[in-house]
Amino acid sequence: MLGIKKQFIKNMIKLEVVSNTPGKLQIYVAQIKKVEDEYKRYETYAQKAITLMPGINNIDVDYDKGILTINYDPNQVSVQKVYNWLQVMIDVGIDYYDDIKAGWDMQGNEGENVEKVWQKMRPVLLAQLGKLK
Repeated sequence: MLGIKKQFIKNMIKLEVVSNTPGKLQIYVAQIKKVEDEYKRYETYAQKAITLMPGINNIDVDYDKGILTINYDPNQVSVQKVYNWLQVMIDVGIDYYDDIKAGWDMQGNEGENVEKVWQKMRPVLLAQLGKLK
């Protein structure tokens, strides 16, 4: 049953390329506009996850417009691989949603809890990155 639920959620998270110039990829993600202020402080972890891919230099999020801008080295990574990496991250986020949410909802120091979730997810993401073609 998770397969149907996962596919439904994935279909709701659509990535739409707005601009693609060598070294700069801009993607519209409607869900970015819906991120509540209290969760924007975790943007650092999204940046850490995205920049696990060698060649991605940095990202910028425009919450008002729903635009994710990824600056990358086109000599090191292709735009297709960057896009595929975002899709993999969505898949991992959906697959591990319950674990991520449970970690964030733990009692105690919120910053420490989020860091623990990151430490758990980082190896998972690196393993998926190693499989990416």
